[in-house]
Amino acid sequence: FYGLTSQGGGNDQGVLFEFDPTTNAYSKKLDFLGASNGAYPYASLVLFSNGKLYGTTDGGGSNGVGTLFEYDPTTNIYVKKIDFSNTEGSNPRCELTILNDKLFGLTYGGGANGLGVIFEYKPSTNEYAKKVEFNGTTMGANPEGSLTLTSNGKLYGMTYGGGLNGMGVLFEYAPLTNTYVKKKDFSGNTTGENPFGSLVEYPSGKVYGMTYSGGANNKGVLFEYDLLMDT
Repeated sequence: FYGLTSQGGGNDQGVLFEFDPTTNAYSKKLDFLGASNGAYPYASLVLFSNGKLYGTTDGGGSNGVGTLFEYDPTTNIYVKKIDFSNTEGSNPRCELTILNDKLFGLTYGGGANGLGVIFEYKPSTNEYAKKVEFNGTTMGANPEGSLTLTSNGKLYGMTYGGGLNGMGVLFEYAPLTNTYVKKKDFSGNTTGENPFGSLVEYPSGKVYGMTYSGGANNKGVLFEYDLLMDT
């Protein structure tokens, strides 16, 4: 198993580690250093078709607002691939989502409005593209979680803030057409507010998620969303 910590290590900026369940052996493979290779990774690694692992850091990099990186477990080689910036998106806190030959993700901040972006990254050519910029009321703001690829071939995610009520939104993104659609505005007592984390699809065609707060007790809710019925 391979994973990340957001703190600790030689620089207290997180580590990349390996764990062998057969021998119960833990090995630190990399210390995050800040500007040179990123700092404070918050999400998980994903295994791409080339046999390498990809992830993001919330901080560090040349601009201090995060990186996208590649790690080869066979050779123990780490390569910083992208330095995020305030223009192109900043502070990614997402696990990357694999779709064909590309990776898709979210940044918490940055973009034209400073409220986060949806981005696309192609490992084979090292190409990064900003696809959608969140703008607050009409699209949501500051996504905390990751994108979820569902059975209809589209990506779904949530923003922590923004929307009509300023409490976050649930959205759909079609990568083939680069089309973004806000599907639901969170509303507090009724549907919860400030969704945190990622959605999970159940075989029934419904997705499930949670909010940080809102609901009858203002302690958050667990909700269900039907992809087909849009309810």
